[in-house]
Amino acid sequence: MPKRCVAAGCSNYPNEHISLFSFPKDEKLRDQWTQQVQRTRGSWLPTPSSVLCSEHFTADCFEEAPGLKDNNIFSLENIKTAGMSTLQIHLPV
Repeated sequence: MPKRCVAAGCSNYPNEHISLFSFPKDEKLRDQWTQQVQRTRGSWLPTPSSVLCSEHFTADCFEEAPGLKDNNIFSLENIKTAGMSTLQIHLPV
């Protein structure tokens, strides 16, 4: 089964326009991501397979990193750490 975005109201799969990002291993960043998801999903906790899609990040969060792309699933290395404060999890419409 393909991975899907865990944000409430979003079930994006990876495709040519959408990338998925695994939750960071760094505990502080992982907690920040978790808190953003919990704004709309209560006591939700990430699993090793949890991912967020590129729709929840602003363009300035990303760095060009040729060769790291693998089936549109990325790791934290593709996201600028400084841009993490722009992670956006919105209520479903």
